[in-house]
Amino acid sequence: MEVSIIQICLIALYYCLAETAWPFGSMGTWATINRPMVSGLIIGMILGNPVQGTIIGATINIMYLGIISAGGSLPADSGMAGILGTSFALIGGLDINAALALAVPLGLFGSVLNVLTMTGQCFFVTLADKWISEGKSNHLMFVNVYIPYAIKWIIRFVAIYVILYFGSSAVVSISESLSGPVLDALSVMGGLLPAVGIGLMLLTIFEGRAKWFLFLGFLATSFLGLNTIAVSLIFGIVAIVVVGFTATDFAAFKEVSDTNENTYKIINKKELVHAWLRWQYYNESCYNYERMQGIGFCTAMVPVLNKIYKNDKAGLIAAMKRHSMFFNTDHDFGGMILGICTSMEEQKKLGADIPDEAFVSLKSGLMGPCAGIGDTLSQVVLIPVLAVIFINLATQGAVWAPIAYTIIFLSIFYGVGYWMLFIGYKSGGETVLRLMESGLFNKVIEIAGILGCAVAGALICNYVSFNWNIVMVQNEVEIFNLQTGVFDAIVPNLMPLLLTLGVYFAAKKGVKSSTITFATMGLGFVLGILGLIA
Repeated sequence: MEVSIIQICLIALYYCLAETAWPFGSMGTWATINRPMVSGLIIGMILGNPVQGTIIGATINIMYLGIISAGGSLPADSGMAGILGTSFALIGGLDINAALALAVPLGLFGSVLNVLTMTGQCFFVTLADKWISEGKSNHLMFVNVYIPYAIKWIIRFVAIYVILYFGSSAVVSISESLSGPVLDALSVMGGLLPAVGIGLMLLTIFEGRAKWFLFLGFLATSFLGLNTIAVSLIFGIVAIVVVGFTATDFAAFKEVSDTNENTYKIINKKELVHAWLRWQYYNESCYNYERMQGIGFCTAMVPVLNKIYKNDKAGLIAAMKRHSMFFNTDHDFGGMILGICTSMEEQKKLGADIPDEAFVSLKSGLMGPCAGIGDTLSQVVLIPVLAVIFINLATQGAVWAPIAYTIIFLSIFYGVGYWMLFIGYKSGGETVLRLMESGLFNKVIEIAGILGCAVAGALICNYVSFNWNIVMVQNEVEIFNLQTGVFDAIVPNLMPLLLTLGVYFAAKKGVKSSTITFATMGLGFVLGILGLIA
């Protein structure tokens, strides 16, 4: 199909949005419009085929089920992979598996841009420190948001525009000229790649009792024909029954709800929420290797610090300095830390003897545990579990599935974050630590692990394609078929399961995900060219 300049510009602008905090906040945007399942719908709308765009995007999304951005790591750019992979598939008329094979190198190119961005944003730290030392609190939005985003948008817009403008015609020509073994090999390669995404996802959940549910979900789908929705519902109930809850699990939550140590002595609720929204939106706008989220945390604190230290410039400067140091944690639990720090700043202003070291110690002590629990709950549990439920619907052409996924994720994520903010502000650090040490979080994670493994087993059956094409024919009669006569006779979908487990064990031994990806692509292409698998 022909693509217009306007369509290219719209796609480039969409990618710029997907790489920033707008419209749903830092994590909210990354978990929704940056995901191939959601971007596939939007790109399909721009190119006039939303149903096919949704199907292609959801298929690409399987490759990135295991993508986690935690501790400063920068995985492959699922946003670029989904946006450009879907675009080129629709423009060039590629089949879904060929589009998946094309999306992988594009995602790796996007990760290079992200590394360069984090490196370059280190230079903004000096400017931020200068304005902080001068007490120019309102200038932090420029150094943390406006300037970095302006540069980021220009680079990413130009990159996507150039790739689409010069690459679209090439993709059309190549897709028209490719035929026979080469095109078949690309399709075979794409059929193997979902094993990489599922295998990497298993790194975080394939442990303890949960690992057995991978095989139960696999067998339920292979022999009973259950889809991922049915597997999710059945094994979700089973997981709750297996893990179980007791009254003591909820004791820490009751203690937190009964605690109300702080009641807006200087600031008001509106100002606290304003600070929290700044945190949710801009904590990683100037994400860099020197301070990570440090400048973002300070920017978020500005609304409450301006109120607390009104007419006290020296106090404001000191507060901004202690909150602009190195900081890196989960987005939701980071809001809880913001609430605690706000409460402490109020108490300090009112005369409490709280040294600067107390803030540093509290943030340093909480950010690790908060990241460990928060990143697990959001990136290892919530995003993949929701995704695998709606991917099955999206690959069937349900354009409402990406929308439903987005609404449910944002509702849960922001609902929990809002609640955590006030837990931090009203309850203080010690109560928060007791809450985190309660067994309830671990049980929620285990339930999600069981559910995730069961659904992963269903995904292997539905989306990893690995069928031997070795047959023996005599007198035009098939006398032996390796796939149906051996593997299907043992367990249907056995090869997809073995390939996925191979990816998992390779990653567990420390093999880089990029190496695993290219090895899988090479295996698929070679076997496809030789006609050994189809």
